Amino acid sequence: MFRLSQFIAGLLSPDTRPTRTRSPGGADSRPVVIWNLVRRCNLTCLHCYAFAADHEFPGELTTSQALGVLDDLKGYGVPALILSGGEPLLRTDLFELAEYARPMGFHLALSTNGTLIDDEMVKPIADAGFDYVGISLDGLGQPMTGSAAVTERSRLRCAAFGCAGTPG
Repeated sequence: MFRLSQFIAGLLSPDTRPTRTRSPGGADSRPVVIWNLVRRCNLTCLHCYAFAADHEFPGELTTSQALGVLDDLKGYGVPALILSGGEPLLRTDLFELAEYARPMGFHLALSTNGTLIDDEMVKPIADAGFDYVGISLDGLGQPMTGSAAVTERSRLRCAAFGCAGTPG
């Protein structure tokens, strides 16, 4: 994952660049898991590898099954968990899963397209205590089809970046 804010900070002050604390594949190396919680998405981006669409898909995990996966990931010693999708904010139990995962000690992140973050969605995201919330800029300016078509403005508005009191 490309971290734009870290890249810009490194350009402005080279001594702030992050350094690797352990070598890849070392004895203490554990996997970071990017979990595509849901296939459903409100966008139809041409670059999407998930073949997501704005409808329910059969075979999605139930809440109980997803909680079991979290237990398994903790048992495997996974240090970092990124909740993604499709669009994870379309999963009705997202915040229940985050609440369950939080005390397990994961570095917990949310990866969203940002289009569903509005004044009402900011508080539940902030209350979930994610360590990191990533808003994808993939596909900006790219043609999208149907009712899912959005503009750059919808992902760059205040609701997506600044409404929770954090810098954009």
